[in-house]
Amino acid sequence: MSTNGHQNGKTPIIVADNSQAILVINEVMTIRLSGQATGHKFAVVESLTPPGAGVPLLHTHPQQETFHILEGRYEIYGQDEAGHKVATPAPAGSIVHVPGGVPHGFRNVGDTVGKVMMTFEPAGNMERFFEEIGIPVEDKAHPPTPAGPPDMEALLKVCAKYNIYFMEAPV
Repeated sequence: MSTNGHQNGKTPIIVADNSQAILVINEVMTIRLSGQATGHKFAVVESLTPPGAGVPLLHTHPQQETFHILEGRYEIYGQDEAGHKVATPAPAGSIVHVPGGVPHGFRNVGDTVGKVMMTFEPAGNMERFFEEIGIPVEDKAHPPTPAGPPDMEALLKVCAKYNIYFMEAPV
């Protein structure tokens, strides 16, 4: 992270860098702009999502989340007025905003690795959650392979610690 220095008593301009990448379940995530850098107002996280990956299960968290699809084809999931799960297509260039506490999910439905920037507001919990469950990645093009599927009981405990709750049962 670099800044332009304080001028006239104003907050410096922040230039995001390529921070440490982490493997979170099946996505390579990089916290590009941390809450610490923004005065805990928001955080920007880049995700490289393999085909079929993401978090398609409806879940909630207090932070509002904005998806900016940079590469690939995603679906963003939500609920209609009757509470049924619905999919919204989100091709490259799409921006989808989900208010805090609203059930949602997402998945890369394309045939190639997708890239999405996610902005979380306020900052804090989501970055700490990703860091706690993630595995450090040295080379984004060749992330480590987890030893096996995630321990769902342990994962759900960490989710609860950060106020992330699933509306659908994880498989």
